[in-house]
Amino acid sequence: MKEYYGSIDKVEVGKRIRGIREANGLTQEQMAEILKVTVNAVKGYEKGEYGLSKEVMLRFRQYFHVTADYLLFGYRENDQNLFFMVDNASDADKMKILVRLMVYFVADKKKTYGQELGWKDTADRFKELFGNLPE
Repeated sequence: MKEYYGSIDKVEVGKRIRGIREANGLTQEQMAEILKVTVNAVKGYEKGEYGLSKEVMLRFRQYFHVTADYLLFGYRENDQNLFFMVDNASDADKMKILVRLMVYFVADKKKTYGQELGWKDTADRFKELFGNLPE
């Protein structure tokens, strides 16, 4: 684990929060709903005026699948380890990883947005193409 020196730069944290929000195509109002805070709080986070509470950070991490290290300090060590493992995987394992990621994101969208139309067809198509996937 890295040593952290100095304080957390709230302006840089705000830039990361805004970047993640924009990358996900969300408005500040939608972000506020996800984090269960006011729109003014989201604006304050993004400008670096407010720090994140533990509860808000937990919601942020759970919804957007980012680490606290990334949010607070910009560190992405786990990403580098993941890329190394994928780069050194066999072609068959890379295909399994790709399929698992596709299933993960399809299932996540179903849960998040409640869109039932077409998800069974998508799941059936995956089974047709790749067989049953491990849980």
